[in-house]
Amino acid sequence: MNAVEKALLAAVDAERIKKLTLDLVAILSPTGQSRQAAEAYARYLRGIGLDVEVFSDFAESPSVVARLKGASGGKTLQLAGHIDTIPIAHGTPYYADGLIYGRGAADMKGGLAAMAEAAHVLHEGGVRLGGDVLLTAFGLHEAPAGHGEGLSALVKRGIVGDAAIVCEGAARDLPIAGKGMGIFEFTVTRPGESVHELQASPETAHPIVFAARLVARLQEKAAELARAPLPDVGPESIFLGIIQSGDFYNRVPISARLVGTRRHGPDKSFADTRQELEAIARAVEAEDPTGQIVVRVSLMPVRESFRLHADEPIVKLVQSAYEELTGLPLPLVGISMVADAPILIREGHIPAVYHGPWSDRAHSDVEYIALDELVRAARLYILCALRFCGQTE
Repeated sequence: MNAVEKALLAAVDAERIKKLTLDLVAILSPTGQSRQAAEAYARYLRGIGLDVEVFSDFAESPSVVARLKGASGGKTLQLAGHIDTIPIAHGTPYYADGLIYGRGAADMKGGLAAMAEAAHVLHEGGVRLGGDVLLTAFGLHEAPAGHGEGLSALVKRGIVGDAAIVCEGAARDLPIAGKGMGIFEFTVTRPGESVHELQASPETAHPIVFAARLVARLQEKAAELARAPLPDVGPESIFLGIIQSGDFYNRVPISARLVGTRRHGPDKSFADTRQELEAIARAVEAEDPTGQIVVRVSLMPVRESFRLHADEPIVKLVQSAYEELTGLPLPLVGISMVADAPILIREGHIPAVYHGPWSDRAHSDVEYIALDELVRAARLYILCALRFCGQTE
């Protein structure tokens, strides 16, 4: 680590990070309603001297794009994060004993503050980078209300770096492979109306019976997947979370509904899993000799799967910076969690890694983030920007 790097890392201001995090957390921004938080973040970034644009592809979930300009022709490092939070109420934000409390503190307004602090320090330090540092902050991240539409819209506009760090999701290891996840829904229906069990003809097909057969086939498939773990990420999975049918204990219903998740490996896509689920639906339909039962299936994509090469420069860069800052290795892993890196990798065609401040409190009843972790993350982003973008005289 050279003298310039050391001086910039020392300039990271914990009080500044704390204030911005608390200010952002104080603004409610559930998925689909993140405009006020986005506007506040844009004002802050303008105030520290960045070039800022706000894109309203989604009126109540605008995206913030900010640049710390470097010399033309250099490589651009993108720091990316979402502004929205889960729509679950939380207590009043506050700071105590080194922790920042509030909805979004860990997921991921603290990460946004660390991104901003890195850009602030680089700008104030007067370093002339060889390329740009690009900050992108967006909504529509949290499922089921969001599916990454905010980031996808930026990618479609061509707003991507040459490589990216998604500033959440991993802090003590570095994922180079991840599963994709979709939410499936099966509906099992028959014609006619709901009738008393004693008035139903013997030929009446019972949706609950065929829903049970569907459950059995899904469980068989889940067991098959569990027996075939994949490199880095382990086995694919099928999880069933909702079964609904009927409105009274002695009426034969006309429909049943099953909802769950399907997580697929890096070498599959939603098209593959959709085809697989369709095959299960057709097989259950074929078990009805009366031909009354219709099984429909939909698959709502949440995020795609991804895989990076272990020798990708951004992978090595983040590993190296982490080890210098902490004295610890950053092992390469696979993950089942889904987030935004696959959008940048598959749609933006750039390498992207996850690295944010460590926390295990995302989506918790009591959400908090350690200020020390936000400082560490900001310092890592500074080192990565200096080394990825390079410096000019």
